[in-house]
Amino acid sequence: MARPPQSGSDASKDGKGGFAQTAIPLVVMTLVAGGGGGFLGYTLVGAPPPSPPRAEAESAAKPAHEAAGHGDKKDHGAPADAASAPVLQLKEFPPIVTNLGSPETSWVRLQAAIVFDAKATPHPDILIAELMADAVAFLRTLPLSSLEGADGLRRLQEDLSERATLRSEGRVREFIIQTMVVQ
Repeated sequence: MARPPQSGSDASKDGKGGFAQTAIPLVVMTLVAGGGGGFLGYTLVGAPPPSPPRAEAESAAKPAHEAAGHGDKKDHGAPADAASAPVLQLKEFPPIVTNLGSPETSWVRLQAAIVFDAKATPHPDILIAELMADAVAFLRTLPLSSLEGADGLRRLQEDLSERATLRSEGRVREFIIQTMVVQ
């Protein structure tokens, strides 16, 4: 018995029209996904801030006698508002040794440091003394179970960093735990 000739729609079942039927939806879905990703990125991050062209920014930042080609040829690389930029410094604490809230027989030894704005902090030693007293008071309220594991250490660092930032009115940028021994 002879088979009737196959129509165009039946040809794809044999694999003859499969490439076009697969490629077109794949290209369309790729374009839709790319557009959606671009839209989401633009929505979440927003448009990049406009930056002036490099030649205009350099000539605007130079005094008139330097812009004319007279004077010092050194490019310091500092922005025009460098005077208002914070100067960050790292200052280590002396070791903190105190007992924990529970059990009362457990002790903790903590070595830490802070990153702070040196311009806004005229007396960093006074600030460190205040932060040490605050850290000791906080550690004395903690149970031993809250310090267990990596998550406990991360939470402790976040809590101490937040307390230091609040106590210093934003001058402390970060509280860094260097070592901690619990006994």
